[in-house]
Amino acid sequence: MMNQPLKGVKVIDLTTFAAGPATTKILADWGADVIKIEPPEGDITRIVSGNDGSGIPYSEEIMPTYELINGNKRSLALDLKSPEGKEVLDKLLTQANCFVTNFRTKALKKLGLDYETVSQKYPHIVWARVSGYGELGPLADDPGFDIVAFWARSGLMIDITEKDTSPVVAPFAFGDLNVASTFAGGICAALYNQAKTGKGDKVMISLYAQAVWGVSYAVASTQFGQKFPKSRKAPGNPLINSYKSKDGDWVYISVLQYERYWGAICKIIGREDLINDSRYCKAAEGFKNTSEVVAVLDEGFARMNMSDITAKLMEADIAFDKIRHFSEIIHDPQALANSYVFEYAHRNKQTNFMSANPLKFGTTEAPVHRNAPLIGEHSREVLKEAGYPEDKIAQLIENKIVAQR
Repeated sequence: MMNQPLKGVKVIDLTTFAAGPATTKILADWGADVIKIEPPEGDITRIVSGNDGSGIPYSEEIMPTYELINGNKRSLALDLKSPEGKEVLDKLLTQANCFVTNFRTKALKKLGLDYETVSQKYPHIVWARVSGYGELGPLADDPGFDIVAFWARSGLMIDITEKDTSPVVAPFAFGDLNVASTFAGGICAALYNQAKTGKGDKVMISLYAQAVWGVSYAVASTQFGQKFPKSRKAPGNPLINSYKSKDGDWVYISVLQYERYWGAICKIIGREDLINDSRYCKAAEGFKNTSEVVAVLDEGFARMNMSDITAKLMEADIAFDKIRHFSEIIHDPQALANSYVFEYAHRNKQTNFMSANPLKFGTTEAPVHRNAPLIGEHSREVLKEAGYPEDKIAQLIENKIVAQR
C-alpha cells in the first residue's frame, strides 16, 4: 500500500467542476480526510457531468469522470445559505487544517469565507483558492474554465498547432489536472509550515498562471526572435521533430546534441552520403537548412516500417517514442507496470481504468480508491465526529439544513 503522509490532516473541500476537486482528490490520495461540502441538491458538477458531449455516462451507479476527481472523499450535504448551515461549517473549520475552494471572490465574501474573514476567525487555517485568472487584474473575478483561462489566453491553443491550421481541440480538464498537481504541492508546503508554527497561510494559484509557467521556454524565446506557431516542415532543430513511417505511424525523435548524432541518423535512414555534407553535418548549417533536412528525413523514414525505426533508434541510443493515442494508454505495459493507470470498480461493479495522480510515496502501487461519495452520504458521520448529538443531527436533517443519504 502506498504511504499516506497526510494521514491526520483534515481538509474542508468547497470546490466544484475540476481544478479544485482534482486538488483535494490528490490530498485524499495522500491520506488527508477530505470532507466535500456540497448543497443538498448536490455539487453542480454532478448535474453537468452527463451532459458535456463526451458520451461518458453519469449516474449514481457509474460516474467515471466524477470518480476521477472526487474519489476517496466524504460528502456533507449542507445548505450554506442558511445561518444554521454556516454554523455547521464554522464548527468544522475550527477542527480543520485546510480550507480549499475555487469559488469566486464575490461568492466567498457573501458566504463569509473569503481569506480575510476566515484567517481572522481561524488563524491556524491554510486557506487555499484556485481561480481562472488570478487574484488581481481586470479578469480577477471572471469565470475561467481551463479551455479559456489555461488554453486560449496562454497561447497554447494556437501556438502548439501546425502553422496555418486551426486552434487545437483541447482535451477536457487537461489544464485543471495540471494546476491541481502544483496546487496540492503548495498546500502541502503551507501545511508543513502550519505544523511547525501553528499558523495558517493563503495559498493562491490560477489556471492562467499554471499555463504561463508551462510555456515558460516559449515566453522566453519569443523575446529573442522565435515565432509561433511553427511547422514541422521548418522546426528550429530538424532532429527534434516528428516523422512518418512506411506503415503510417509517427515517431518523434529528440536529439539535443545535433553533431554527435547526425551521423547515426544518416545511417539509420540509409543516407551515409550525407554524414559529412557541409550543408547539414554541423548544427548551425542544419538549423539554417532545416526544411531541407526535414525533407531528407521525411523521405528516409517513409521507406521504413515502425519496427525497423524503433530498433535502429534504440541501437543508436537516440531518445524517441512512437506517437500514440489516448486510447492506447490503458494497454501500455509501461503505464501498467508503474500503476499510472489502475483498474477500479464502479458502484454497479463494472470495472474501468483510471489515471492515477502521478506522485507516489514508498511504492509504485496505485493509491487505494474509494468510490466518490453520493450526495450527503457521510453527513451524519461527519456531524457526529464534529461533536453534534443525535437529536441535533436529526433536527438539521428535518429542517433541510443537512441532507443525508
